[in-house]
Order: sequence, then C-alpha cells, then structure tokens
Amino acid sequence: MSQFRSEEMALIQLFIQNDAAHDTLHELGEVGALQFKDMNSDKSAFQRLFVQDVRKCDDMLRILRFTDEMLTKEKIKSKQRGATQPGSLQELHDRLSDLEKEMKEHNSSSSLLMKQKSELDEHQFVLKKASQWMSHKGSIGAAPTVGGDDTGDMAGLMDDAEGQSKQGRKMLGHIAGCIPFANLKDFALTLFRATRGNMLLKHEEIGVILDPSKSEMVQKSVFIVFFSGERSKVKVDKIVDSYGGTKYALPDSSQEQQALLSSVDERLRDLKIVIDKTDDYRRGKLEQVVESVPFWTTHVQKEKAVYHTLNKFNYDVTHKCLIAEAWAPTAEMDQIREALRRGTAKSGASVQTVVNIVETRETPPTFFRNTKYTKGTQAIVDAYGMAKYQEFNPAVFSVITFPFLFGVMFGDIGHGIMMALGGLLLCVYEGKLAFLEKDEMFGTLYKGRYNIFLMGIFATYSGFIYNEVFAVPSEMFGKTSWCSGEMTDDQECMMYTGTSPANMTQKWLRNNINKAWDFSTGTTTYEEVTWEVYPFGTDPGFAHTANKLNSVNSFKMKFAIIAGVVQMAAGVCCKLMNTLYFKDTITMYFVFGPEIVFLNSIFGYLCILIMSKWTTNWDTTYILNNYEVVSIPQVYCDADLTNTPCWTPPFFDDRDVLFHGVLSRLPKHMWCMKDGVKTAGCAVYKLAKSSGFTYIVEGNVFDNKRIADPLGNFTKAECMMDPYRDDGGCSLWKQSPPSLLDSLIKMFMEIGSVPVANQVIPGQGGLQMFLIFIAFVSVPTLLLPKPYLLKKIHLEKKAKEAEEARLLHGDEELGHAGGSEAGEAAPEAPAAAKKEEAGGGDHGHGHGEFNFEEEMVHQMIHTIEYVLGCISNTASYLRLWALSLAHAQLSEVFWEKTVIEIGVESKDSSMIFVCITAWACFTVGVLMGMESLSAFLHALRLHWVEFMNKFFDGSGYKFAPFSFDTLGDEGPE
Repeated sequence: MSQFRSEEMALIQLFIQNDAAHDTLHELGEVGALQFKDMNSDKSAFQRLFVQDVRKCDDMLRILRFTDEMLTKEKIKSKQRGATQPGSLQELHDRLSDLEKEMKEHNSSSSLLMKQKSELDEHQFVLKKASQWMSHKGSIGAAPTVGGDDTGDMAGLMDDAEGQSKQGRKMLGHIAGCIPFANLKDFALTLFRATRGNMLLKHEEIGVILDPSKSEMVQKSVFIVFFSGERSKVKVDKIVDSYGGTKYALPDSSQEQQALLSSVDERLRDLKIVIDKTDDYRRGKLEQVVESVPFWTTHVQKEKAVYHTLNKFNYDVTHKCLIAEAWAPTAEMDQIREALRRGTAKSGASVQTVVNIVETRETPPTFFRNTKYTKGTQAIVDAYGMAKYQEFNPAVFSVITFPFLFGVMFGDIGHGIMMALGGLLLCVYEGKLAFLEKDEMFGTLYKGRYNIFLMGIFATYSGFIYNEVFAVPSEMFGKTSWCSGEMTDDQECMMYTGTSPANMTQKWLRNNINKAWDFSTGTTTYEEVTWEVYPFGTDPGFAHTANKLNSVNSFKMKFAIIAGVVQMAAGVCCKLMNTLYFKDTITMYFVFGPEIVFLNSIFGYLCILIMSKWTTNWDTTYILNNYEVVSIPQVYCDADLTNTPCWTPPFFDDRDVLFHGVLSRLPKHMWCMKDGVKTAGCAVYKLAKSSGFTYIVEGNVFDNKRIADPLGNFTKAECMMDPYRDDGGCSLWKQSPPSLLDSLIKMFMEIGSVPVANQVIPGQGGLQMFLIFIAFVSVPTLLLPKPYLLKKIHLEKKAKEAEEARLLHGDEELGHAGGSEAGEAAPEAPAAAKKEEAGGGDHGHGHGEFNFEEEMVHQMIHTIEYVLGCISNTASYLRLWALSLAHAQLSEVFWEKTVIEIGVESKDSSMIFVCITAWACFTVGVLMGMESLSAFLHALRLHWVEFMNKFFDGSGYKFAPFSFDTLGDEGPE
C-alpha cells in the first residue's frame, strides 16, 4: 500500500561504539534506509568532529577530477585490467597528492617547452620569409596595404641610401616578427600614419599556429617593417607591442640569416625530442592510474558521505560512543539491524550497536516506494509539492489520468503511434540508453519513457475515437453509415426506397426500412426502423461536410466537461479517503460533504443531462399537447391501427386514403408531409379520453409554429374539449434536442420552470429546484460549522488542562505543608504542561495555539476558493476540447496545403516527393514537438490545479536516506 500512502516511518536512536562507527556507516550506506537527523545543528561546519576528514576527501576528489581531465585530454582509455586497491584514506591521499604534484610539474614544463617551440617556429617563419623579401626587387609605394602585395621596394630604399654618408646608412633599420592576422589591417594603417608613410611594410599569412603569449591557436602573419631613424624605430617598436606582435632577431646579411636559421632548426629538432620524451613520461604515469581513477572516485565519495554523516552525530564523552537519530521505514527495520550487526563484526568491536525506537510528535518524512514504471509520474506530482506524511498519493490516479488527458488533446492515430513507438524504444533499450539519464536535455525523456509510451497509447486510442490518421479520416471499421447521391457505386445505398440518386446533395443514413415495411404488399412487418451507427469512433462521412466542426466540437466539448467533473469529483473523494484515514470527522462531515454535494448538484447534474442527451433517441421523442414527452417507436401501423403508437406508411403523402379514411376527418395541422415532400412516415398516437379515444398525427412544426406554442390553443385541456379544431385542440410534434447551455443558465434564471420542449429527463423542473436548494445550503455548511466545532474542542481541552493544573496545585500545597521532597519538585509539572501546550497544541487542523479568527478567515477563503473554483475549473477543462481542435486543424492544414493542393494537384512525382518531405518535417517538428509539449503542459496544469487542489496538502518533505546509490559526483554537501 506504499503506492497509495507513504511508508510508515519510525524515529530510531543509535548508540554506536567509536571503533565501529565508520564500518557501520558503510553498511548502512549500502542498505540506504536511514535519514539521519543533524544532532549538531547549533555547531558550525568547523566545529564538527570529522571536518578534517571531509576536507581531505574534498581535496582527493579535486585531484581525481584533475586527473580525469588529464586522461580525457590525453585520450587515454581504460583497458579493463583491474583497479589498484586504495589502501587507507591517508595512503590514498598521499599517493594522489604526489601524482598531482608530479603532473603539475610536467604540465608546467610542457607548457614552457611548447612556448619555446612556438617562438622558434615563428622565428623560423620570419627568417625564411625575410630572406625572400630582402632579396626581391619591386616598385616603391608609400601607402600600406593589407594583402600580400609589396608596399615598397627594399632594393630601391637601399639604393637611395647609397649616396648617403656612412652614418646615414647606419640609421636605416628594420623590425621583423609575427602578428595576429585579425590585427594586421589596423596595424598597417597605424604604422602609415605614425611614420607619415616613411616606412616599408611587408607581410604574409602563415596560417593557424600556437601563440606563445596566449598558449592558444591563433591565425598569424609574418611581417617586416623597414624604417629610417631612431625615432621611427621607437614608434614602430611600440606599435608592434600594442597590436600583440612578437619581434625576432633578423641579421642584415644573408650569411648571418642562414646561420641563424640553421641554429633555429637545430634547436627545434632538439626541443621536439625533449617534448616527445616529456609527453611519453606523462602518458606512462597516467596509464598507470587510468584503471583506478573511477574506483578511487567512488571510494572517496563513499568516504566523504560517511564522514559527512558522522558529523551529524553527537559524541558521548562518558560512554565514548556516538549517538545518532534517524528516520527509518518500519518495513526495513530487519535489514537495518542486520547492517548494524555486519558493521560491528567488520570493525571487530566488542559491543553491538544499540537501537531504540523513540516516540515523537515530529512529522516524519514522506517515502513512496516507486517502481521504474511510476517514477516519472511521481516526479511530476512531487514537482508540485511533497505529500504530507501518510497523505493520499495523487500519483496513483495520475499514472493513468495524466496520459489519458494528454491523449484527449493529442488524439491522432498516426501521431499517437509515433509517440508510442518512441516511448517503446526507450523502454526496450533502457539498459543501453541509461547514460542519457544524466544528460540535461535527453535525461527528462529517458526518465519519463513509460509516461511517453502511455501518452502515445492514449493518443492512439483517442485518434480511433476521432477517426483521424494524420488528420485523414479512415474507414478501417467499415463503410460510413451515411449515403448520398454521389455514392452511385454503393448498391446498398442505391436500393433504399424513397431516395433519389439523381439528387447529388441528398444524404441519408443506412437503415432497415425495407425490412420494416413490405413495399411489395404494402403492409407492415412490425419491425422497428433502426438507423445504422458507425461501429467505433466518429463516422468518416462527417469528414467533408459543412457541419463537421459543429458535430465534432459538440462531442469534444461535452466530453471535456464530463472528464473534468469526474476528475474533480475523484479529487474530492480523495479528501474523503484522507479524512477516514486520519479519523478527521469534522472535515469529513463539514468539508467533504458540502463540497461533494455542491459539485454534483450543479456540474454532476450537467453531466447527467449530457449523458441523457447522448443516449436519447430523438427520432422517436415527441411532445404531446405541449404537456408531456412521449416516445413513439418507428414501427409502421397496420391497416386497422391496432398497434398504435406507430407510424404511417412510408412515402405516402395522402392521409385521406390511409387506414380506411380514419385520418381524413382530422385537422389539417395533423400531418407532417407538406408541399409534396414524401417522408418515411408520420407518427400516430392514440389518446384515451373519458368518452373513448382519438387519434393524433404528427404535425409539421416548421410550417405551423402555433402547434408548439404552450400558451396557445394546443394544450391538453383544449384537446380534451375538442380535438378536431383547426385553430386549436390536440398537437403532436417531434422534440428537438435542447441546448444544454440554455438549460444550465435557465436553471438559475428560471428556477423550477423547464418548458416541456426543453426537458431532457422527466420531472426536470422539480429536480433542478431541489439541486439548487442543496447547493445553496452546502455553502454555509462548508463555511461555518468547522471553525465553531474546532473552537468548542479547543475550549474543552483548555478546561480539562485547567482542571489537571488545579489538581496538581492542590497536591503541591499538601506537599509544602508536609515538607516533603516531592512537594518541592511539584512546581515543575505545570511548567512542563505549559511548554507542551505552547509547542504541541493540536486542534485537528495543525500544530500551534488555536486562533478562532485565523481559522474562520482560513475557512472563508477555502469556501470562496472552492465555490468559484468549481466554476472556473470546469471551464478550464474545456482546454481538452480547444487543444484537440487546434491539433486536428493544424494537422489538416499541413496535409491539405502541402501534400494535396501543392503535391498531388501538380501531378509531378518530384514535387509530390518534396511536398511529402516538407509535410513530414512539419509533422515531426511542429506537431510531434511543439504540439506535444503544449498538450503536456496543459495536462500538467489540469492535474496540479484542477485535480490536486481539491485534496492535496503538499506540506511534507521527502525522505532522503543516506545511501551510496544516490551519490553525485561531489558526494553530499
């Protein structure tokens, strides 16, 4: 029963010997059945006994994360060779500290070597490109460019210096290096402006290389700047530094350049050997621990969890033991005791752990024992609020109602099958896909895989009800029950007597009229005419009719109201289950009672009207004399009218020749066929009178509205006086299905008055008056009794406590008179009683001192919220209809506008393929993605607000046991 109510919990006290504490906690962590209370909440984290051990574990976890990052960076995979045992916690900490120190030293050395290598690489590029530029002659230009073309002529610049003095030639200089390609354009413009064009810049892109200053890959270019004068050198030098450039030595003569290039090449070769040796050594050290890192991580996480939990224990200095308090499910007590025994044996302690069950008034945590099939739904409920201890679990109903309401909004056979298959694949391969559980995006889908599967199943079922496959109607359960003049190839439709296949717009239902009336002999077979109904779901004949939306919307709207009222009533009944379990008779009689009466007297009654309207055969329902509703089955009359009530022969429009002229003397308004339009017959009713009987034939209320006027001359009294008058007397006309919206409005506007034409059930007016009365009475019943009864109980409790205190004071005075020691201790009793009263006063609604005004305001708010909520919540369930309509219309638009109007009508196979592809993308992206999310959120809202607010308290807190199975990457905080 833990699915319906949370597990029964007990508060236990443990006395654990110091030497056995660590091993005992290890065993309890494997069981995962105890939620420990913090016995040191008044102490800071630095004042706890095992704070140093927790810090040590944090440090080891940090080192292990660093090591795991190194393994990932070096792409070192485990070879399943077995892990090295960690030994003691101190040994593992020392080993990991040494490993971290060594890895950091190697990383630092490797970074320094890579920086030197990148500098040598850039220097090598500079030497190679500079030697080419300094030996090349081109045109002189002053304006800088960003491309690779020459911006000046090195040889020309040197020739200009030929005629200068020796000192002048010395002033001609150059700066070479590398600069980020992104800064090159600005760099060139700045140089040009700073030197006023008195410089020569050459550059060339060398690709993406490692930047020695940033230790990251950057796209760079080699450059060389020629200038004249010391002041220009200072300017160029500063500009190069400001744009992130790096400068390298570049001798003037080509011989010196070649010598320097050879030296750089040799240093690069030597450096590469050193880097390879360093990397090989680092990889070797990491390969030694690759198998052990996951095992050590789990081990350290468990150790941290153990010490973190031990910090919650009290230390008894006298008995040298640790004292702990924890919540535990009573069903797990045997496993807990066995784990304690194993822990003591493992530690070698001589004293077993002592377990005491503590009586307490604290509220225990809430623990529902879920399976993998119900975890998803339980998570949805818990996201709204955690159920109070032993409160009814809404997830029991939500397991089915949530996917069902989703399916109502998402109903389509094709879309439902796609969703069900997706959920089924996640369920079948749940073992292989378990890694998705920790993924931020796909983790939600994986955890709710069984919900997704059920949502797809119910969406498919609703699709069968709506008879839609990707918004296309199907005839999988047989042909449509409707015939029309267009269906010339359907022999069954064409054989009905009285139909005109030439009239293409004529529509009629398949029926058994040929069996009910023998057209060859002109006699009745006494068999009732029945109309065929589509076997399951919506008739596909409605698909392309003008009144399709009217018909489908009427059904979906009414079904949404029924589903909503049923679920709200179930929520109120859940409150009854809570009151019975907690033995709260006040809430049961004066909260649940008025709530269920108010809900059902209005909205439950509306559901009864809907069901009655659905199940009534309106083809056989007639209004007699504007006074009563009669049922006339469509059985054709015999020649002597002995089987009345019955129907006249089909497709005979002259009543005077029927039944030996018996109907010829009836008034003209007693005939349903007008203007030569032949029908399947008119109803005939035999009305008994004091002087015999009279026949009444169905009239045509559309041509003669006077016969349907209850205030006119066609009444029961007029019929009894003179049934054969033309301007009055008897009347019989077919009742149309009344509007339930009008009926509900007039239920309050015209109390007790229901015209016979609007009646759905007999005695409807008196029933509505009674329902309004009990609904009105239920409101003050919900508002007033509970606060006053709680006040009465509180006053009685106070009087009882005062009497007990008076007796205690009397004993105290006797004790003082006798000088006894007991008398001296007696004053403590009233103080204890007052303390208990202040901290644990309970009036049936919660803990704390009772306040009548607060309770009255609370009940007033609850009453107003419930009464208004019944109306707003019922209207809120109409979202089932709205979302279903939107889904169907969107599906139809995608199909009609892409595949049919563009693809099929183009008669081009390639265009059809493109349109089907686009339609598939729209279906998956919009309908399966966005629409499914929308329906999910609306189903969530209906459960959280409309259903759960009828009974759900949600003030509990979740049972969070100390368990190794729930450890995260960081362990407990």
